[in-house]
Amino acid sequence: MVPPSHASFQSKRKFFCIFSAVAVGAGYERYGMQPGPAKFPARAIKASWWLGTASLAFGLFIKITSELLEHEVSGVDRTILIGLAKARTPWLTLVAVDLTALGSVTLVVLISTIVLCVLLLLKDRMGAVQLVAASVGAGILTTTIKDHIDRARPAVVTQLVEVLGLSYPSGHSLAAASLYLTIAILVCRHLQRTGHQIAILAMTVGIILLVGMTRIYLGVHYPSDVASGISLGAAWALLLAGCFSFFPDPKIARPGQ
Repeated sequence: MVPPSHASFQSKRKFFCIFSAVAVGAGYERYGMQPGPAKFPARAIKASWWLGTASLAFGLFIKITSELLEHEVSGVDRTILIGLAKARTPWLTLVAVDLTALGSVTLVVLISTIVLCVLLLLKDRMGAVQLVAASVGAGILTTTIKDHIDRARPAVVTQLVEVLGLSYPSGHSLAAASLYLTIAILVCRHLQRTGHQIAILAMTVGIILLVGMTRIYLGVHYPSDVASGISLGAAWALLLAGCFSFFPDPKIARPGQ
């Protein structure tokens, strides 16, 4: 037989649990909120995916850099450079010169500024901060690593465009990977269909690879310069995506709001 005091305690506990559940549910319904435990795992999973891919990209950069410092990539670099130089044609050179501009400071800054203005108009302030962080970080990484590695430009083939500065990593490739991938990730946040998101990301990856290939074709970078620039730029963009994925998704401003 259950003591009266214990039965009274159990009934009070049951009543408190029911009352708490009803009160919490009413609060969520009143303020348009959703329970946090359902949201956090989704954000955590998304952040884990971004951070995991960032780790892989950064690991690739470390691998290429270590092999460069140990002089293990020189032979491959020379072979690819000479092979592409033999495939040069006048019309292909014109195309390469136009495509490589997609990674230039002028064009990258221009496109980023336009996207930044669009994000601010949409009231996506965290997206704007993420884009600015990607831009500033890419510049700092390029300058710091170039000065530290101190690798000269290729001399085994004729350079088809005039360039200045050091070679490793490719600044065009790093900037294109960091900025364009960040822009693609931000655009995908405003798209509902998975197919559209995949198309945007695939197109972005294609543009980044084209910019990198043109740098090798024009003879201004070694293949390892380009591979390291793309991997480090992608790692930075993916790291930012993982960190910013913990913030709530933006609410797109509608006309008249």
